[in-house]
Amino acid sequence: SEAGVRRVIFASSNHVMGGYKDLPDFGPITPVTPPRCGTMLRDAADLAKSGDAVAYAAAKLAGEQLCRTLACRAARRTSFVLLRIGWCQPGDNHPSTLSSAGVPPQFQTVGGGPGAAAAAKEEDADEAWFRNMWLSNGDFLRYLDAAIRLPLAAGELRLVNAMSRNTGMRWSLDETRRVLGVEAQDDASRPPP
Repeated sequence: SEAGVRRVIFASSNHVMGGYKDLPDFGPITPVTPPRCGTMLRDAADLAKSGDAVAYAAAKLAGEQLCRTLACRAARRTSFVLLRIGWCQPGDNHPSTLSSAGVPPQFQTVGGGPGAAAAAKEEDADEAWFRNMWLSNGDFLRYLDAAIRLPLAAGELRLVNAMSRNTGMRWSLDETRRVLGVEAQDDASRPPP
């Protein structure tokens, strides 16, 4: 706040809640649901391709906590909006490129080999998790624009999920609609043209 910053928009991540992937009966996942860092993958080859999701999630959660602390200290000038961003791939960001690895093909660190694929049922469960938290480019822009324009007093902080309105997802967008005043338009099962 000493630098005159009026708004901080923190790009957090769905990985902060990734531990809920393996708790299929838990839901909905809201911004006030206790964090469960990391998205553990069932297939060793997919895990090798995606990297350490737990460390990434812990870093994002630490960033959220830092924003909370700064909101208390910077109450004179700065407000904070935290977006727990779903799966938003670079470029065209089309649902057809989603996979059970949880990483776009161009960013996978290790290739698969003989015996690398897990059982189809396990891969389908992981792929469903990622598909259901897909965030289209259009919805991402709508959320970001709303976060910039959101009327907040200095010292206020808002945390919301930022996913598209995907059929069958466990992520709640109720708070997102209420806080940001915007409705997700896209769905991974009905991708935009």
